[in-house]
Amino acid sequence: MPLVVLRPDDAGRVAMLHAAGFPDPWRPSAFRDLLTESTSLGLGIEQHGGLVGFVLVQIAAGEADILTIATAPELKRTGIATQLMQGLVSRLGERGIARITLDVAEDNAPARALYDRLGFAEDGRRPNYYTTGRDIPAAAILMSRNLSV
Repeated sequence: MPLVVLRPDDAGRVAMLHAAGFPDPWRPSAFRDLLTESTSLGLGIEQHGGLVGFVLVQIAAGEADILTIATAPELKRTGIATQLMQGLVSRLGERGIARITLDVAEDNAPARALYDRLGFAEDGRRPNYYTTGRDIPAAAILMSRNLSV
């Protein structure tokens, strides 16, 4: 499945997919604003005319920070997130971006395994960072991957 660059008019379907996977979904206007910015890059995967995965990054000072990534719940563990991340790494490398950063909930084992497989390393943690939709707060694990040789 080819990657598509997301545009501001994709904000509604990006927000719907985000809401299907997160207890504190972002509003369509937040996605529209980000996708309008020249410092943002959103990549998506479409299947049968619908958006089934996306990743959104903010770029500054030669680095890209992954703001959010989502896969349709019924298609988790089918390789969509891997394809998104590999495509993102490739496109950012072509743009001369030296490093990608992200944070992930400590208890999100599937996402942490994905990032480990893709060469991200743990840089630190923020205790009790994730609280929405949880009985017990989870730490944010800070991770990064260098793209420059």
